[in-house]
Amino acid sequence: MEVCGFLGYDDKKKSYVVEPKKNISDNPRQYFMLDPVDYILFKDEYSLIAVYHSHIKGNEKPSEFDIKMSENCCDPFLIYSLNNKKVHIYEPQNMDLDVNRLEQVKDKL
Repeated sequence: MEVCGFLGYDDKKKSYVVEPKKNISDNPRQYFMLDPVDYILFKDEYSLIAVYHSHIKGNEKPSEFDIKMSENCCDPFLIYSLNNKKVHIYEPQNMDLDVNRLEQVKDKL
């Protein structure tokens, strides 16, 4: 099953936050889906940096579905491949976030 969740920043505590969420997709081995209420609540509490999920098969490159969903929500997707243990961050054309925080994360990868 693909795992998924949110990566954010807590401005009050000055620390990063990783919040795993249940994959509610009808086909969780192929796709991931997050509860929209969880998404809204996370964004209300923290500064969202990226939506993360794993790829069970293949590499860390975004699928056509990943690209479409990232572009639709204007949030980067951090993708981890279980096969080759690599990470990729897909950045949509229009992002609704603090780009400096994203760059800090990319520097740590």
